[in-house]
Amino acid sequence: MWAMRVLLLLVIIVLIVGFSIYNSAQRVAVHLVVSRYENVPLIVVTYWAFVLGMVVSFLLGIAYYLRITNQMREREKDNKRMSAELTALRNRPIDTPEEV
Repeated sequence: MWAMRVLLLLVIIVLIVGFSIYNSAQRVAVHLVVSRYENVPLIVVTYWAFVLGMVVSFLLGIAYYLRITNQMREREKDNKRMSAELTALRNRPIDTPEEV
């Protein structure tokens, strides 16, 4: 599985470098919410979009990891509680009914 991740990362990097080389002379206008930039190289725009995407993905990944870790901790706590209950039930003496 790690080989597939490395291969995917390699393909993404090759695509980004190729895109950068073929569009190095392109200039664009960038309209943000608070400001406007004219004559910005396209590679700069794509670079910052890529960085922003990586940061957002990283933050979402951390949030997912923390949520899963919390769920695992709760499951382990439930598992220990149930194991203790099962041990208590196993150690309970068997009551035999009295015959009349």
